[in-house]
Amino acid sequence: MIGLVIASHGRLGEELLATAREIVGELPAAVSCSVAPGTSADELRSTIRAAVQAVDQGDGVIVFADLVGGSPCTQSLMLCQQARLEVVTGFNLPMVLKANSLRGTRRPLAELACELASYGQRAITCPTEQLRRAAG
Repeated sequence: MIGLVIASHGRLGEELLATAREIVGELPAAVSCSVAPGTSADELRSTIRAAVQAVDQGDGVIVFADLVGGSPCTQSLMLCQQARLEVVTGFNLPMVLKANSLRGTRRPLAELACELASYGQRAITCPTEQLRRAAG
């Protein structure tokens, strides 16, 4: 099974993972990492490395980072040479739920990461506009 790490500023990742658990139940091999103000790059990289090691069951790990170019993203990318992992930025709840349902399918790690990024983009909609079109 592919492991999941949700790395974010503040408690965003922690709360997103808690919400996902409320919806689908326990998410095995899934953890969050939070960046507190003043956290050094080395400290964050060490925290993410430990999280990756904790959830890696041999099939690799997807790290969901909140912002492209942000500290969780850049420090995760620095670990790519040391661990089998893919980094996906700009996560949302539908992506995490989809990752949970697909990660046991034995898809290649890189393929799954790209599929999740695409799925997350499609999950962002404006339903009020859809209602206006349907009514008009």
